Amino acid sequence: MNIIIDKNLKLELISLSHADELYRLTDDNRKFLNKWLPWVKQTNNVSDTKDFIRNSIKKSKEKNGFDCLIIYNNKIAGVIGLVEINKARNVTEIGYWLGEKYTGIGIMTKSCKVLTDHCFKELKLNRVIIKCEISNKASQHIPERLGYFKQGVMKRDSFYNQKYEDNVQYSMFKREWNKDSE
Repeated sequence: MNIIIDKNLKLELISLSHADELYRLTDDNRKFLNKWLPWVKQTNNVSDTKDFIRNSIKKSKEKNGFDCLIIYNNKIAGVIGLVEINKARNVTEIGYWLGEKYTGIGIMTKSCKVLTDHCFKELKLNRVIIKCEISNKASQHIPERLGYFKQGVMKRDSFYNQKYEDNVQYSMFKREWNKDSE
């Protein structure tokens, strides 16, 4: 799956050929990413990134989610994907991250919009969830800008940096996403 968003921005399904560049982005942004993402501490070399990519490829083959690179000006800027697809409930969760220098310029909002479209139009899902750590206001602005509904705070929903963290959960339903285009 490759989706061109605009002349500078596209989503590209992750592959092992991306491992070196993706690891460099992770390593260069370690301090920034570690504030929000528990996996950063376990990503210590290219081999760890390759393991992530292999798991992502397996998830994609099993049609239980996928991960795409966010390519901005021909460089990997981050990752966005579907954490898993719950077929029984017809729902998925979008997960995402960007390198620090790529934040604040609309890349993630555009990427989430396109991926939400894909979830409803191509995958025929009914609901898309985005969870954001309660103190990560910049991340929360993304689903808010896209019109996602704030469903509430999930207490002690994640564990990293040796403590439990609360997450804000946002949802979008297919009928609401398409409402403005009807």
